[in-house]
Amino acid sequence: MPEAPLAGVRVLDMTRLLPGNFATVMLVEMGAEVIKIEAPEGDGTRWVAPHLPSGESGAFVQLNRGKTSRVIDLKAQEGREEFSSLLATADVLVDSFRPGVLDRLGFSRDALQQLRPNLVHVTIDAYGSGGELEQVPGHDLNTIGYAGVLTLAGTPALPGLQVADLAAGMHAALAVLAGLRQSARGEFVRSEVAMVDAALTFAQLPLGGWLATGESPSTPWDLTGRWACYGVYECADGTWLTVGALEPKFFGAILDRLDLAEWKVAQYDPAKQDELTDVLRHRFASRPRAHWLAELAFEDTCVGPALTLDEAMAHPNLRARSVMRQVRAADGSIHEVFAALPWLAPEDPSPLSAPGLGEH
Repeated sequence: MPEAPLAGVRVLDMTRLLPGNFATVMLVEMGAEVIKIEAPEGDGTRWVAPHLPSGESGAFVQLNRGKTSRVIDLKAQEGREEFSSLLATADVLVDSFRPGVLDRLGFSRDALQQLRPNLVHVTIDAYGSGGELEQVPGHDLNTIGYAGVLTLAGTPALPGLQVADLAAGMHAALAVLAGLRQSARGEFVRSEVAMVDAALTFAQLPLGGWLATGESPSTPWDLTGRWACYGVYECADGTWLTVGALEPKFFGAILDRLDLAEWKVAQYDPAKQDELTDVLRHRFASRPRAHWLAELAFEDTCVGPALTLDEAMAHPNLRARSVMRQVRAADGSIHEVFAALPWLAPEDPSPLSAPGLGEH
């Protein structure tokens, strides 16, 4: 098997919580050595419930498998000296401090560059430097609120995923990869990933609409409930179907199988959407999901189930592909996790462990 893409790259991970942990576990899967630098109290992700029988947080293990941990108190002179020694051997530094924190600890851009002239430094924060929100704290929900994406489906509602956190993690990993190309030429590289910006990059279609009109999209818009052919429908057993039949050929195939062919002309008629939605809602509610999946899922219809997470993890389509990895818990037990980079086969499939606080 070829060498892992980031084999030989040493990363110092000073981040806490989801964005940075997600970024650096992707680097682990690409073969990097990731040293987690933790304050004496540890990364807050260590305490996120639920926990494995070993006592470890499932979220922490998911996000930190394959890393090592060093406890360093940067507020103490001894800690700053230890960190400086580590930094001199590192290729990448990733942090999630608010702007100015590293400067106050004695690790300004100039100081970092002096310690490691070709360092790649990626910092993740909520709102970026230079604006009025620079020093304002914020979590995922706050940043997607400022990004304008929380209202794209209409009335704001708590999303099921941490969009800005995960988007920032992906952008941070990309910034590391781009930075390594530049640092190979002897350059010091610093990139700032603001969560509010990262969330907005996931709003490409609404941004295209804003480009064309200068206004927010009307709600619901095309992919958030405007059309009956693109939505979710409850079945007789309380489970749900996804209908993503934007193209007339797919929606027509659904209507043919439901004996509703007369509704084909109404697919994109704004005046008919409420009535068409009610027709589909009534029809899908008449049978359990298994019936509709047998009828529609393997045809050209773009119909599928809205699975729970445990159903998704057990689904045959997932299990037929090499997207799971193994971890070894602190008590020696082996567990499965979903890959951070499911498209990248591991160089070594042996189980990875998440580090104990200061274990290394």
